[in-house]
Amino acid sequence: MAGETGPSPHAAVLAPALTAAQLTVLSEQLSPDIRAAVAGHPNTPAAVLGRLAADYPAEVLGNPALSLLRLAHPGLLEGWPTDAVLNLVAQPQAPDWLRRYALAHADARFQVAVAGHPDLDAAELGQLARHTVWKVRARVAARPDLSPEWLTALLADPDYGVRLVLAARADLPPDDAERLGQDVSLLVRQAMRQRKT
Repeated sequence: MAGETGPSPHAAVLAPALTAAQLTVLSEQLSPDIRAAVAGHPNTPAAVLGRLAADYPAEVLGNPALSLLRLAHPGLLEGWPTDAVLNLVAQPQAPDWLRRYALAHADARFQVAVAGHPDLDAAELGQLARHTVWKVRARVAARPDLSPEWLTALLADPDYGVRLVLAARADLPPDDAERLGQDVSLLVRQAMRQRKT
């Protein structure tokens, strides 16, 4: 399935038969390698994974038991620290279900986190490019694969912060660069002048 990840390279560090209680104790170790291995171990309790996700998102996403934990705990992510879930959402290997969760979340920080994901489809990008929060639209404006259509639409964005992100693009077409060079925002015009020096 798209977005699935393989086991963590750290998984071999820990014995497969470790119990949830043993893994909980190991999750408190100072060694980053041990904590990363706990994050990828299939017997690690959901609450421990939630704590480890902030520092070891790739290992948590690669944990072979994550999809089973989702089935067993439908509100799994709701009990995890927000920063940890945001870190998971921002990972390029974040699976489809996690991206859908972020797109539907009431907190705009989740849309900011998912706006840079490489596998967003056209409808998802459109949803984010029209978002009411300028930081979400700015994140879309920074995408390396931004289509010419969305580039043109975002050139007219009402928030100068979005246009400022566009002004920083190395691939900005000359006509669009000229348009931003005459922007109503002094900051955008200054950014365009700095490009020429």
